[in-house]
Parts: sequence; structure tokens; C-alpha cells
Amino acid sequence: MPELPEVQTVIEGIKPKILNKRIIDFKKYISKLRYPISQTIRKKIKGRLVTAIHRRAKYIIIDLENNQSIVIHLGMSGRIILLESRASQLSKHTHFIIKFSNKIKLIYIDPRRFGLIKVLPSSSLFKSKIFSHLGIEPLGKEFNGRHLKKICENKKSSIKSIIMNQKYVVGVGNIYASESLFLAKVNPLKISCLLSIQECNFIVESVKKVLNKSIKQGGSSINDYAMVSGKLGNYQNKLEVYGREGLICRKRTCQSEILRIVIAQRSTFYCPVCQK
Repeated sequence: MPELPEVQTVIEGIKPKILNKRIIDFKKYISKLRYPISQTIRKKIKGRLVTAIHRRAKYIIIDLENNQSIVIHLGMSGRIILLESRASQLSKHTHFIIKFSNKIKLIYIDPRRFGLIKVLPSSSLFKSKIFSHLGIEPLGKEFNGRHLKKICENKKSSIKSIIMNQKYVVGVGNIYASESLFLAKVNPLKISCLLSIQECNFIVESVKKVLNKSIKQGGSSINDYAMVSGKLGNYQNKLEVYGREGLICRKRTCQSEILRIVIAQRSTFYCPVCQK
């Protein structure tokens, strides 16, 4: 599933091509993804200028000049590619296309159909049901050790469950949670309320470092994800623990094997020596 780094990489891929460009058409090839695709989308966005492109959690947001925002979620297997209008790449998994004034087509492909597209008023966007329940952005200044410590107070869930819970912190998926906790030297099973402020500081610093590193590497291409250009991300080649069950810890001073356990029905990888 594309997580925060992959979504941010998509935004950085589409922004130079469609920002300040006008939408000239919208066409859908399916009536329903995760939710029905509204019949009014074409009317709301056709002829409108793109004024901003940004992200909230794992949602791509394209703001238009008429106080409307296109909201796209990639779901579990969604991809966005950009092609020149004369190019033809329509597969059975192409579900909608947005055409722009510079002869660029934004094509949404999603084999598993868990993504979504909606058009919502920009001024009240974050009050909508899609966004109102979401937690703090992990790359923002507000996410710090004190904030994480406050989240963890009185919670007996594991720290990995907490940092993966979208109502507390958004966009930290399974890969990045495992990698961040390894870097912070914190056991993923540790009870959240028992974390010290120092450990919370380490976790926050590690989450930011891991996510930013993945963004620079174009994200992780482990399953369906690829960049807008069609190239694969490279961060999967930099992983310290994720997917390395039974292999020796990469730290030179450690000869322990990486273990795999299950937390909240998700595979979790960690070093039992480095992560206490």
C-alpha cells in the first residue's frame, strides 16, 4: 500500500506538470472505486485552473481556482501516471483520466479498486468525514517528543500500534514503523505508556529521518507502487529490518538475527539485541 513517502513522491512528480494548468476534461471508465465516482465531477472541475497541489496524510489534494479540491487516494494498488495527450495507454485497470491544457493526461490505474476520487469545497476540506478523524502529520514541527509522549499516556498498546494508528499519527505505514523503531532502538512491543520522554524524542527523530530518506529515494516499490514516471522507488534497497527475517542485523557490532512477529495483524521486524 502506498504510504506517506510514496504519496509525497507522486505529488512531486505531478506538480511540475499540472500546477497552474487548466483542466479541459475529465473522463471516468468505472462507476465505483472505494466509493461511487460522482456524476458531477466533470462539471465541477472542467475549465478550472490548478492553484495548488499538496498532501494530507495519504491523500493527494489538487486545489482549483473555484474553491473546489480534487481529493485522490491511491488505496492499496493505485498508481498515477502522466502522459502526453497523443500517447495512448488505456488498460482495463484505468479508471479515470484528467486532461490538462498543456496536453498532459493524468491517468489513474488501480487493479484492486480501493482508491477514491472526490471533489470537495476547499474552504471546508479538513472538516469533511475523510479528514476530520486524522491525527498529526509526522513531518510537521508539531510532531515532537512531547506530543508523542502525550499521545502515549495511559495507553497500553504497543508503540508500533500507536505510530501506525491514523488517528494519532498519519502516514507511517508498516515498513516505516519497523524501520523507525529500529533506528530509535526501541522494541516495537514496548507498552506505550512506559516510554520515557527521551525514547519519545528518539522515535520522533527516527520517524522523520526514515520518511524523509524514503521520499528522497522515491519511496518503496515492494508491491504495486511505482513513481509517476514509471520508475520504481529505491528505498526498499535501504531497509535495515523490514523483510529481513533470519538475516544478521546490519549493525557491525551486532550478530543477532532479525526476528519477525505479528502486531495488530501486521508483520513486524526487529532486532532483539539492538531494540530493548
